[in-house]
Amino acid sequence: MPEFRAQLQVRLRPGVLDPAGQAVGHALRDLGFSARDVAVGKLLELTLEASSRDAAEEAVRRMAAELLVNPVLEDFALEISPR
Repeated sequence: MPEFRAQLQVRLRPGVLDPAGQAVGHALRDLGFSARDVAVGKLLELTLEASSRDAAEEAVRRMAAELLVNPVLEDFALEISPR
């Protein structure tokens, strides 16, 4: 069965408080950098076997819905590529 590589980028939805992003932004400004609107998210990378790219995408979307992403607070972007 073919293998696929998935990258799932998870970010807080607009308007959701991001204390980690605020802390990083303050620290960068304290160091003299002019960083604004810093956001902290997460990147999940995984390899999976699937019969097709579409099947791999569907599997990762189910993973996101059931475990990896909080749909109330977070949005995600997904990239699937052959391995």
